[in-house]
Order: sequence, then C-alpha cells, then structure tokens
Amino acid sequence: MPMSSQFSLSLELTKLVPFGSLVNASGHGLVRLLREIQASGSDFITEQDLAEVFGRNRLEPLFASTFRTAVKRSLVHQITGIAELILEGGAGPTVRRSLNEDGYFAMVVQLSLLTYAHELNSLTAGLTKAFERRNQGSREYVAPPRYDALKGALRAIREQTCGFMWELIISAVEKRLYPNIAWTDGSLYTIRAIPQALLQGLLDSFTAIQHLPEHTRLQINSPKGSPTIIVWAHHILGLSVKISVNDEVVIFGDGPVTVYIDADWRRPPVITLLNESDEEFFHLSEQQGDQRLAPVARHPVQDYGTRVLRLRIDDRNTERHLVEAIVTSCIAAAREGDNGREPGARQPVALRSISVPRVLWVSKLLFESSEDVINAINLNSDLPCIARRLDPENDQYDGTPRQLQGHGKVVLRLIHVIFVLCMTQDLNENLPLHIDALDDSRYMPFHLPVAREAFGSLASLLEGRVPQNDRSEVSASVVSAWGWSLCLGSLSCQDPSDAQADMSFIRGVPTRSGEKRRYIIDGAWSIQKEILGMYVHEKTSFTVASAPGEQCQLRSITPPKPKKYFIGVTDDAFEVVNIFPYELPPRTVVGPMRADAVKEGSISCGFRSMQEAAWSAHRIPPCDHLAAPGQSVVLPPNVWAFHGFSSPGVEDFPADAVLAGLTAEDPTARWILMAMMLYGWRAKLNLTWVVCLRGRDCCFGCAIRFAESCRQGNAVGLVL
Repeated sequence: MPMSSQFSLSLELTKLVPFGSLVNASGHGLVRLLREIQASGSDFITEQDLAEVFGRNRLEPLFASTFRTAVKRSLVHQITGIAELILEGGAGPTVRRSLNEDGYFAMVVQLSLLTYAHELNSLTAGLTKAFERRNQGSREYVAPPRYDALKGALRAIREQTCGFMWELIISAVEKRLYPNIAWTDGSLYTIRAIPQALLQGLLDSFTAIQHLPEHTRLQINSPKGSPTIIVWAHHILGLSVKISVNDEVVIFGDGPVTVYIDADWRRPPVITLLNESDEEFFHLSEQQGDQRLAPVARHPVQDYGTRVLRLRIDDRNTERHLVEAIVTSCIAAAREGDNGREPGARQPVALRSISVPRVLWVSKLLFESSEDVINAINLNSDLPCIARRLDPENDQYDGTPRQLQGHGKVVLRLIHVIFVLCMTQDLNENLPLHIDALDDSRYMPFHLPVAREAFGSLASLLEGRVPQNDRSEVSASVVSAWGWSLCLGSLSCQDPSDAQADMSFIRGVPTRSGEKRRYIIDGAWSIQKEILGMYVHEKTSFTVASAPGEQCQLRSITPPKPKKYFIGVTDDAFEVVNIFPYELPPRTVVGPMRADAVKEGSISCGFRSMQEAAWSAHRIPPCDHLAAPGQSVVLPPNVWAFHGFSSPGVEDFPADAVLAGLTAEDPTARWILMAMMLYGWRAKLNLTWVVCLRGRDCCFGCAIRFAESCRQGNAVGLVL
C-alpha cells in the first residue's frame, strides 16, 4: 500500500486526537525556556515535532507514576574551585518541562526507551527517514527534523532519564519470550533493535489502537525488535499484546488483545494496521534504503559479569567454576600486591594496592547471581592465582580443570574489570557498562593496572568504544556518556595529597551555564611534560633554608592564594586551565630587586596534568603522631630543606640527596612544587628522581624517614 495511506491516517488521527501547542510560557519565560533547551544540546522545535507524534499516546498510569518518580530529581555535583562548572544530572530542561505537560511527558518516556535500546546515530537516522516517509502523500512538503537537532534532542532525553532502569523491564520480557535460549551467539541485544519499517508504522499505529480500540488491531510479523515493542506497547501504553514465538503463545496484559506479533525468524519484518473488517489502513515492509537500527550492548554494573559470561557460556556449572577462578585470582593478586613490583615496595599513587575486602565487594556486585560461590571461598586458605597460567593467545589453561578450558580471554578481561572498578569510589549498581568494550586487547595479560590504564579502561567501558590515542587517553579529566561521568580525583580536591588513584563515576554531565559537553580536557596553556618550564611565568631561585644537622620547621614561605581558572569551549569539550598564583620574598628571586619587593608568579595546569603529577608521586602513608605546622626536626645527613620552585644545581648535592620543599599548608605551592619536581627538574637535570608527597595525616619526622627509605641510590624530592 502506498506511503500516502499512513499520511492519511496520521491526518485523521490529528483530527481525532487534537494536539495543541505545548508552549505554555510566554515572553521572557519562553525565551528562558528556549535558551535552556538549546544549551542542554537539544532543540525546541525538534522537541515540538516529536511531541506532536509521540505525545498523542496515553501512558499507563502506574508506569507513568513510576517513571516520573525515577527521573524527576535534578542532581548537581560541584567541581572544586570552579563555581561555574558543574556535573549536572537527572532532570534537565526537557524533563522538567515534561513533568508539567502530559503530552510532552509521554514523548519523553517513549523516546527514553528507544534511546536505551538503540545506538544513538542509527536511531536518529531511522527516525529521520521514518518522518520523511510518513509525510509522503502530503500536498505540502513537511520537512522532517534535522539530523543534528534530532540527535541532540534524543541525547538530551537519554541523559536526563538515565535514572530509570529499562534493563530490568526488557530483561523480564526477554525471559518470558525466550526462557530456554542461551544467546551465546551474541544475538540477545540484536533482537532488541526495531527494524526501520516497524518503527515507521508504530509512529501512528499505537495512537490509532488507543483511540479506536474496537475498530483497529495491529499485526506485526517479525521477532526483530519484539522485546522493545512489547515494553513500548504493554508496559508504557497499557496495551495487551499476544506473541507467537517458538510454537508458544505468550500474552502480556489482561485486556482485549490489540497487538499481535508473529515472531517467525523466517519472515521479513512486516507491520499492518487493520480495521474490524480486516481491511488494511496501511501495510509496511522492508524496502531499499532502509536504515538499519543498531542495538546497544549495555548492562548495569550489578550482575554485569554474569551477563558477560552467559553471553558466551551455556553451562551453569562452568559459569560457577569461572567465577571462582576469577575471584580467587583477584584475591591472590590483591594479597601479593601484584603490580609489577616486589610486595611491600615503595610505590607511587598510580600503583596503589587493592584491598581484599574491596575485591570481594566488587566481585559480589559484578557476579550477584553467583554470590554463594564467592561466599564459599575459604579466605583463610592459600588461594591459587589460576589466571597467572593463562595463555591468552590460544585461550587455554595450563594444568587446570577441564571445565575452564577455552575461556582464558573472558576470564582475563573480567579480572581486569574487577581491578579497575576497585579503583573507583561510590560505585553505583545502576551504572551502565558496555559489553563490547571487553574486546579491547588492553585487558590482557594478567596484572594489576596502574591508574592511567584504569582510567582508559573505565572510559572505554562507559563510552562503549576503544579509545586510541584520543583525549580520554591523553588529556581528559572527565569522560561522560549516558548521563554518567567518569571523573579523576583532581576535580574534587584542593590539596595534591587528596588526589588519590581512585576515580569516581558520578551521575551527571559537564555543564556550564546550562551548556553541556562530553569531556573536560586540559586547555592549551596547561603543563606539557616536555615543555613544562615554559609555563612558570616568573623565574625563581632554589634557596636552601636548612642543611643537614640544622633545625628545620614545618612551614611554607608562600602565603596561600586561591587558584584562578580559564574555561574554553569546543564542540564536545570544556577546556580548563587552572592558574596557580604564588608570592615569593625577594631572597628567592633571581636578578636585582628592591629589598622590600615581593615577586608574584603563576603556573598553569589542567586537571589531567594535576592528576598525572599526583599519580607519579609516592604518597606518604599516615602516621600516629601529631601532624601540625610549626613542628621542628633536626635534618639527618643528606637531607636539605629549601624554598623556591627552580631546579637546584645538580653538582651542589649528592646523587642520593633528599630535597624537602617547605610548602606546608599551602596547596597552591604544593601543586606547583610537585609538578616542577616531577616534570621540570627531572627533564632539566636528567635525574633518576623519586618524588614523595606528605599529607596532612603525616608528621614532619615520619615524612623525612619515608623519603630516606625511598632513596636506594636515587635523589628524592619531598613535598612537605
């Protein structure tokens, strides 16, 4: 039947279901609404176009109430020291507007489902084509939504409604439809994607059925997209659905059936809307030029590991053996401190050890369905690290039980996922992780990842792709996708000693004055390791304050000054430069100056550069003594205290000297000195250089002793 039939139906439905303007605001209120929607990445006119189609459908009341409760809250996470840059999550302008307008809310709910089940680019192209074809037959050409505007609107809805757990509903439908299918061929997510012809037909069919239930019924011939269609029709709109699948009949709903699905894999996708006399309103099938809607293989972190295994293994006994091997290997590695160094060796923050309790907690979250297996592990025994014997090239175990043969790669990759998730704080069970990201070769061989590697792996799991020398690998401090952001510790701390290896997943998107971006990256002025010295804007001298055998006081000669910042904007990122100012008295400055002069300077540094410096430093562990400014110690041999930020003369000190910078209680000076020691001094002096960082939880004397223990023939820089 020609496409004009659907346009005619759409025209009649418009008369039957009048849909007035959604704009209740006026004047300044309307302008403010337009600005907010545009800043969020969406488009006001496109949202109107979408609402005129999806907003005609009536939501099932109980489901609407549940969805509203899940998405109505707005969340704001402040980035330390930058008032205008936040992570904003939950309800944004699109969702907030919908909470007061039923038609608009109906549009948001339905598109939230579609954006969860489909890859964003293909869904955008599919809806664009559906609108084009749906409008065929009109006497006047009606332009479909622009691709970029439609994609922005869909992304905004996906991000602002990520608090609703669609996975629970879709998985429950799939279990009813296919209780005995293992899906080890990887088709589980493929079946969720709605074919182009069906998507186009559903734009008007559900409206017709809801408003003419006694005169219309919908017939769909295809298993493709059936779980998503059933959730849409039954759970969201309250329609009763009857589906024939694998010689079985499954009915969703108690009312009269108005949606019939014949899930025959041998037949191409067809959708037909019929009247009570079985006459066709329209009939749509596949045609040349159809857009293939791609699925999204994601799963919440809760039971993520179980889902990964069950997509590959159709045997519960083997699954249990693999879970046991994965968790025991992680526990053994955590006990040994297996990070490429000897157990107990001094290590920088980037190689922070992972505790056994943390491994157990993350493992139980990842393998919730196998918690009994994890609880049965005897923690008092000498657990074997089976993963050490894996050969990822031929995917075989050496000398391990037969049930574990052939699963080496997935075991290694899930071990890596446990390790990197152990390096996050406040892990939320609803965080969506990408399944296909596990195909990245970075997850082998077996080892505890350093923080830089963990950040790249976590970004890949969140974004659903494998970064290759892009900004998430090099300059990003925040990576955002699906309404969640992966953040480095440097964003939430004032002092470098607080910028630990741990990272955080926060529900929210980088936002500035309502404008949203996917990344926060270091700006062009930020420190680069090779040329860091160029960004210290005043030359200062290295001045010895106390020599070995002399009394030294824990202090800083620089008065604390608040940092400043600069924010630039690109297509998908905020570029941030933190500017750390300082003041130095005349005796530390090179060149002639007045006796009463105070020299001012600054250093520019992005959040990623700050975190890189913190990762490279050896964080001094806490001690049991009082740690307070003003403490005094007599410096032991080979230990000098100094102030200033310029590098010392390499010939002035022994090769294994400890040089302690007096920067206590001045976070700005501590960031500057740590960065200079790690990047500027190391490159200029060509030193094998270890940098130790004292926190407020360690006294002066213990900090000196820790720094001395790190020498081992090398020079040591100590940031006090």
